[in-house]
Amino acid sequence: QMDLYDQFAEIAPTVYLAVDDANYMESFKKNATTIGQIFDKEAEVEEKLAAIDEKVAALNEKASTMEGNGLVILANEGKISAYGPASRFGIIHDVFGVKPADENIEVSTHGQSVSFEYLVETDPDYLFVVDRGAVVVDGESSVKQVVENDLVKGTKAVKNDNVIYLDPNVWYLSGGGLQSVPAQADEIEKAIAE
Repeated sequence: QMDLYDQFAEIAPTVYLAVDDANYMESFKKNATTIGQIFDKEAEVEEKLAAIDEKVAALNEKASTMEGNGLVILANEGKISAYGPASRFGIIHDVFGVKPADENIEVSTHGQSVSFEYLVETDPDYLFVVDRGAVVVDGESSVKQVVENDLVKGTKAVKNDNVIYLDPNVWYLSGGGLQSVPAQADEIEKAIAE
């Protein structure tokens, strides 16, 4: 909506609160603090941010010392794109501490288009899947059959039952909020604890 900022500003006071994927936590905290100031809830926001910092620090300690690596993909109508550090879903690597299976993924809003052969070559220990179709198309999803096809079944992630289907409502539609960031951390913590 940034392109429409001037039009919105003509209607009412307008604040743009995008999250900077390359500097996720700092921009997320700045946004939360701004909202707290607007609604005179600074103390509540500060308290929630402190709890989030604690949760994230514990997760990062666990994830950054584990042996395995991870790859984040977005599944959309039979196609997949990969996301790495400093990307839309880079919080998994940059903040939560999961080592990236591929350090060289092109940073793009829509991810780097990849093939299922790429998944086999990259062979991640954990495969984190965001199913766009489940929230944008019709709520129905057959992404598991698409992602865990015969080619990908040989990967460590599939063989070790470490394919994690992330909640697309949290990861694709929201994110960057006082409720969504802890929810994201909980999903990753649960995934790497199993």
